[in-house]
Amino acid sequence: MKRMQWLLAALLITAAAVSCGDGDAAQTTDTTGAETGTGTAVETEKAFDPFAELPEKDYEGYEFNMLIRPLERWTNDMYVEEANGDPVDDAVFERNSRIEEKYNIDIVCTPSSNSNHETDGVTAILAGDDAYDLIVAHGRAAFNYANQSLLLDWNTELPYVNLDNPWWDQDARTSLSINDNLYVMTGDLSYCAMGAANVMLFNKALFNELDMDYPYQAVKDGTWTYEAWENLVMEGSFDLNGNGTIEMEYDRYGYVTQKWVGPIQAFATSGLRILSKDKDDIPSLSMMSDKTVEVFDWYFNIIDSDVAYVGVGDTSYDADFISIFDEGRSLFIDINMYNVTTMRSMTADFGIIPWPKYDESSEYSTNVDAGTNMCIVPITAGDPERTSIVLESMSAIGYNSVLPAYYEVALQTKASRDDESAEMLDIIKSARIFDLGYYNEEMSGAYANEFVNFLDNNLPRNFASWYEKNEKAVLRKLQKSIENYLE
Repeated sequence: MKRMQWLLAALLITAAAVSCGDGDAAQTTDTTGAETGTGTAVETEKAFDPFAELPEKDYEGYEFNMLIRPLERWTNDMYVEEANGDPVDDAVFERNSRIEEKYNIDIVCTPSSNSNHETDGVTAILAGDDAYDLIVAHGRAAFNYANQSLLLDWNTELPYVNLDNPWWDQDARTSLSINDNLYVMTGDLSYCAMGAANVMLFNKALFNELDMDYPYQAVKDGTWTYEAWENLVMEGSFDLNGNGTIEMEYDRYGYVTQKWVGPIQAFATSGLRILSKDKDDIPSLSMMSDKTVEVFDWYFNIIDSDVAYVGVGDTSYDADFISIFDEGRSLFIDINMYNVTTMRSMTADFGIIPWPKYDESSEYSTNVDAGTNMCIVPITAGDPERTSIVLESMSAIGYNSVLPAYYEVALQTKASRDDESAEMLDIIKSARIFDLGYYNEEMSGAYANEFVNFLDNNLPRNFASWYEKNEKAVLRKLQKSIENYLE
């Protein structure tokens, strides 16, 4: 059983220690041989030491400076000034405190001037200023730095980062490298890498009312496919006021979404990627295929029908598509994992599941929104060894205590903890993908936002002609960018 699964099983035992900021919170109960479902878990005490692979160091009060976007969503992922009673914030605070004490450093946070797509650090790096040990940036902003050759390589220049450890995301490691150089990375040092994952929620009350089986077992059996989901969506739509028209203000939909979530999910969950790489780790366009057109037509046929609604707002809780689900007028919604906790005011309980997969022979895939925190290390960082020790410590402790705390908060429904959704989160975490073409706009140009273009700009629903129109310009951008990475 995966470590995250047994951590979830042991979480009720350890949650109090995490919430209270106990200095030994990371010493968890290792439930080896545990079973989810039936059977008895055999528990053995096994101390987890996040510093086991790292050297003893005393950095004499060094100020480890992180540049981070100033919104709480991004800042609290990496830095919390003091314990405040929030389980996740307290876990982050405790993580940083343990590292500070272990290495005699002071972890500080410098807010950037831009709350989203910031590149504040570029000026300091170009000036040769050792201002930041770590920059925590929007995924696409991170590649603005990488494309200018301003970053250290995680593969070769951060000696104590062990990317083989389970707290580093392996798809990010594989997908985001170029010419075997990895400049942008994430792992369990950032719970945002889970928070930005696109997930699907279903309304349990509506499922009960319509005498439908919850999708949990279908997900586990591998039968949770596009076809299975579409059948449920079609059954979920209903003209509640009986006027013969499905209207956003009054009626029920099978599925609601918004432009930054649903369209990219349809593309990503089908197993497609904008950029793929050859044996030499050089990217090439792979977006266009017969399967792409098929998925495009399938998804937008649903979107253009009465069974679905695409929100006009952003991802905030008061967006119209979220309000529809909150009011119990949609069977399904897909949102970033961040927004799950905002749904707690719902009268009805909901479950968390992954987006369906293309067919039963496919694997589940979950896009991670490019707005997530991604970690980059400037070439001006004064001591890459020190930075690597801090990064490895952060990710190890994040894996052992911060992520379980984040899961526990996400899984707490109106009535109780949703243990069935716990297993779903483990599947979602394993299914996360980081498409290089989605993150690196300089390489993929107009294709970076994929299907969102057809919602945002009211373009004709013809994917093939749109792709052909943009192909030459994108190929030029891609070749120019690749040449920069080969120099």
